[in-house]
Formats: sequence, C-alpha cells, structure tokens
Amino acid sequence: MKKKLGVQFRKSRKTTHAFERLKYCKHCESYTVLEHEECDVCGRKNSFLSLRQLSHILSRRHFQKQLLILGLLICLAILSADTLWQLAAASVGGVVSLLLYALLQKKYSIYEKTNHFMKLISKEHGKIKSGLTRNLVEVNEDVEAERFKDAYEKIREVGCLFHSDAVKVCKIMLLNRFVLRKDMELELETLIPSTYDRDFIEYLGEVLKVQPWLLKKSVIDYVIRYKGNIFLEENGTRVIGQVAGAALRMKSYVVMYQDFISESLEYIPRERLLRLAKLLKANPDENWGSLREAASSLIETRYSFDPDFKGVL
Repeated sequence: MKKKLGVQFRKSRKTTHAFERLKYCKHCESYTVLEHEECDVCGRKNSFLSLRQLSHILSRRHFQKQLLILGLLICLAILSADTLWQLAAASVGGVVSLLLYALLQKKYSIYEKTNHFMKLISKEHGKIKSGLTRNLVEVNEDVEAERFKDAYEKIREVGCLFHSDAVKVCKIMLLNRFVLRKDMELELETLIPSTYDRDFIEYLGEVLKVQPWLLKKSVIDYVIRYKGNIFLEENGTRVIGQVAGAALRMKSYVVMYQDFISESLEYIPRERLLRLAKLLKANPDENWGSLREAASSLIETRYSFDPDFKGVL
C-alpha cells in the first residue's frame, strides 16, 4: 500500500468561464493555462495576456481600421468635389457618417466584441490545443520526477478545458496519493469516467469520508450502473454504504433512489441509518415503497436494543 502524502493545494482560480484561464503570450503567440511568470516557449517574462484582453485589442484594431477606411473615403469625397456646394455636402456627409458610425459602434459594441471573441476562439483552436498538450507534457514530467502535488495542480487547470478520460484518470490517480481533508478544494462529479474505473471508486470512498456533500446525482447513477463491479472490490461494500448514506443528505435523493438505498441498507453506517429512520418517520405520507419496511426490519434485527432507535419507526 503506497504511503499517502499530506499536502496543501494552491487555491484554484475562480472564473466564470473555463476559457478565462487561458493565457496568451504576445511575443510567440502560444497559449497556456499554467501559472508561470515566464512563457515556457520563448522564455519572456510578463508577456501574457488573457483571452479577453487579446480580444479587446483585436476589436480595437478592427474599429481603428474601419474608422481609417471611413476617413479615407470622406477625404476622397472632399478631394473629388468640383464646386463649393459639393465640398460642403461631402464635408457635412462625412461628419454625419462619422457620428452615425460612432453611435452604432457604441450601441452594438458588446455584440461586436462577442462576435470577435468567438471568431478568435475558433481561429486559435489549434494553438490552444497545442498549448494544452504542451502543459500535459509538463504534468507528465512532474509525475516522473514524483512532484505529485505540482502535477495535480497543473492538470487541475488543464482539466478545466480538457475533459477526456485520460485527464480524469490522471487526476484521480494523483488525488489517491494524497491524504484528503475537509478543508481541501476537492472535486468529484467532474472526475466521473465514461467506463468503470477502480481508482475512481477508491477515490470516491475516500472523498465521501471528508466531503459527503460532493455526492451528486451523476455520481449515484455511476455507482448504480457499476454496482456489480464495485462489490468485487476489496472495500466495495463500504463504498456502496457510503454512497447510500451520503444520499440521505437530501430528501429528493432518498425519494429518487429509494430502491438503491433499500438494497444497500445493510452497508449503511449506524448514524446514517438513524437519519433515514427519522426522515421516514417525519414524512409518513410519502410513497416509500419497500424502503420503510426494509429499514424497520434492519433496525429490529440489528438495533432493537439501541435506545436511539426506540420509537423512531
């Protein structure tokens, strides 16, 4: 059994959108999501721009280009005037055109900036993918050098944009090397692989010990789908009991997954079974199916002399 490491993770950046984590080097035009002060391609320091900043610069250049073209057309109209009346008309028309363009730019600038931003994402897709691949190579180097904390913090950033099973499995394997604590910034739902993975089940059992609130519907669905595989694991019944017990935190989960909970009752810890009994008693009109009967039978068999269970069901 490998020795687990006690670590303190660096706080992950909070962003509204995942792409806001990307940084663009204005010198070599490469991308990264890692927290480096200098570009890992060209070595320049303080050369990074956010994607929003880059988009703003490109939008401003586009506006300046359009303004220059409009100005040149106005100058051409003025120079082409043969009479004083044509000169006045060209001048007035030019001023009106500039004012209209400025008003339209102000009114629709947010839509234009969004359009430019989406075009930028599409245009730079190849460079962004190349940058993320380069970041993954750096993660692999950290793993080989046994810098597991650094490796996880880096792949955590990459994983916000790359959602492949390979990235998820790597994150899970790294997390299984650490002592998990309640104060850690941990994840669960974002790590669900597309197929059965025993390392994920190991992590699931550990993370539910310290942060049971991370259990979501998608995790329960995964456990139900692969319940047969989980039972074959060394600590499979314990994990099943933990999942069923954590599901009791929300009444909606108990209603939705009452068949799974009923089948898993014998593996649920005592305090979680007590919570279930109190929930069933507090909601007598709910259609609990066989769950109430199964819970009553287990309590009668296992906890008939436990004073905490007296009169609960």
